[in-house]
Amino acid sequence: MRVLLRNSGPGTAFGDVLDAAAQAAGVAYDDLRTGHSARALRGAASSHLQQLGDAVKESRQSMLRASIESYLEQLGETRTPRRRRPADVDAIADELAIGAHMSMADLNRLRREFALANHPDRTDSSERENATRRMMIANMLIDRALKLRSSQRSSKT
Repeated sequence: MRVLLRNSGPGTAFGDVLDAAAQAAGVAYDDLRTGHSARALRGAASSHLQQLGDAVKESRQSMLRASIESYLEQLGETRTPRRRRPADVDAIADELAIGAHMSMADLNRLRREFALANHPDRTDSSERENATRRMMIANMLIDRALKLRSSQRSSKT
């Protein structure tokens, strides 16, 4: 079988590969005696080599995909953090821009919008403390404005 599947002498690397592929494909030297041609045997060995090559290619692509995903995860962790938004009362008051013309519904809408953009549950763990402080201050400012609106309503009646 070795002599039929390869043109080089016994013990060469390519011949050994062809022999192994033929054996893995279930091709035996006895097949030549039962009427199978050397060309058919080579074809079976070649087909098996193609399948092995495809499996190696898929494995390499899978490993490359995993490496790229790992790199991107690490890149995300080492990326420079975003500039922290200030967590002082004046800066948040300016950001909220609470005006005397705002109704209670406007203030409640403002609270929801601020929470969507700044809630600690929606930020990275490194930003949570700052986001918590910002939410506390915003809630305090909006609660004060709501209390003022409520007291103004009750004094008018």
